[in-house]
Amino acid sequence: MNPDLKDLRVAVVPTETGNGIDQSSTYEEIVACEETQYYSVPDYFKAQNDEELGLHWSFLLDYNKKVDCTGMNTDGIDYNSKAIKIGKIKKIITEWGSTSCGERERDHSPSMNSMAGGNIAELVEEFNVNGVSAVTYDDEIEIGWNDYNYEELPDEIIDEILEIVEEYEVDMLKTEKRCQD
Repeated sequence: MNPDLKDLRVAVVPTETGNGIDQSSTYEEIVACEETQYYSVPDYFKAQNDEELGLHWSFLLDYNKKVDCTGMNTDGIDYNSKAIKIGKIKKIITEWGSTSCGERERDHSPSMNSMAGGNIAELVEEFNVNGVSAVTYDDEIEIGWNDYNYEELPDEIIDEILEIVEEYEVDMLKTEKRCQD
């Protein structure tokens, strides 16, 4: 469901002051930052066009629902779904740290390539902020590793990775909650 325009505010945070805010910051971090300034959507565009704002991060926040709507597909048309998915992957890994299929105890890894009737396979095993590491196997013998940026990966691999890291985030949130209780 799309947010109501009256509930949206653009949060503007300077980039040059060492406040710790960047494009992967959470709603809570943005709101907690003392340097955050809020604008209605029309006022933000006016301030931006009038060059009143210096270098800054801008976030579209729904203050009623307390969520960051930046990058939200509000019109049902998603022009760059791969970039949005990669952004989600990077945000989760930035927040919770790198992970791997082994750590996640998955029964299979995303398959990049399979050759020689399936005897040689390249499987994505590790997920980092900037990309993945894939191991090449000849039958069950490890023969090498390759690193790839997310942008190089096919859409179906990005979909699998997003699913894996979203499950990772859910597990980390559950662990965090248990530790607080």
